[in-house]
Amino acid sequence: MYQPYLITQVLETPGYNEKTKAKNTPAISSEILHRDKEGKEIQTQWEYARIIGQLNVLEKSTQPDIAYAVHQ
Repeated sequence: MYQPYLITQVLETPGYNEKTKAKNTPAISSEILHRDKEGKEIQTQWEYARIIGQLNVLEKSTQPDIAYAVHQ
């Protein structure tokens, strides 16, 4: 099963497009992610809970390889 429309929605909602630079580094499963207190604040408005819900659907049905990153 493959869900290209849902994947496109998940990427476009926060503003990712073909000009966005991707990183080819997977999440390290032995580390817990924390808030970046010194990082630059993001000014873009988007529905965080909606994207997490969409990612949960993807990881359970078609993309189990992203389960750890979605959980974090």
